[in-house]
Amino acid sequence: MGEIVANEPCPMERFCKILGSRWGCAVLRSLLKNEEMSFNDLRRILNANPKTLSTKLKLLEKNGLVERRVMGEERPIRVFYSLSNRGREVRRVGEFISSWLKETEGR
Repeated sequence: MGEIVANEPCPMERFCKILGSRWGCAVLRSLLKNEEMSFNDLRRILNANPKTLSTKLKLLEKNGLVERRVMGEERPIRVFYSLSNRGREVRRVGEFISSWLKETEGR
């Protein structure tokens, strides 16, 4: 294992900041199961406050994990979200964490 150096950013902290919160994880999980989802579908499935969900989606988009697609030029405008290539790579992290939890729970 590498030596921890003071003032060097921790990879786990950086990863957690990129996801943003439990809502970030929930959005990623939903988009991993469904290739593309509308804002309203995400809100309904996650039972999320629209303002909270909007904030988290903007953060995930800013961090390159989610892509946003707008349909329509007049109201009602529909907004769809999907994972970017970088976002789809998070699946490996989730699989590793899932495996680690199965191995270590109950020790």
